[in-house]
Amino acid sequence: MSNITYEFSVASPYVSVDEYSRISGIPIHTVRGMVNDGRIIIRPKKGKKEKIQVNMIAMLKDAIRNS
Repeated sequence: MSNITYEFSVASPYVSVDEYSRISGIPIHTVRGMVNDGRIIIRPKKGKKEKIQVNMIAMLKDAIRNS
């Protein structure tokens, strides 16, 4: 049996909802819904007015686990 190695690079560990929408091709309103129902993993917010940041490392790990 051969071992397969995968290499991934993430340009930034966190991106804004707008940037995530742009790079994923998912419409912004859909991204916000996915954040609200937990399908998109975000950095914990410290305040209500703090901007949402998508955790790209956690999203990558989730994608690998679910492959």
